[in-house]
Amino acid sequence: MTQIVATTKATDKEKQLARAVKRKNKLNSIKNEFEGGKIKSFDQIFAIMSETRLAEEVGISFYTFRKKVNNPGEFTIQEIIRFSELVGVEYNIISVFILEEIKSRQRG
Repeated sequence: MTQIVATTKATDKEKQLARAVKRKNKLNSIKNEFEGGKIKSFDQIFAIMSETRLAEEVGISFYTFRKKVNNPGEFTIQEIIRFSELVGVEYNIISVFILEEIKSRQRG
């Protein structure tokens, strides 16, 4: 007796839903790490969500975002607000993170 296994291809809607769930999980992970005081560098954020995707989510071109990551003092207040709203943490948490990034780069 031969058994036929039907394979179903994920619909565009299912794929879109899966991407939305994955995005939400990544943002929740970043939020939890920030709230737990565990994130100390952008590299830790990029281990969860790609730099390209984060730049897109914050509304900054990749090149501009990359430049600001390397020189965090260039982030505007509006960009810090968008980042904090995106991640779902208080503005103060992100602003302190940016300030610490600025200080660490000044130290060497």
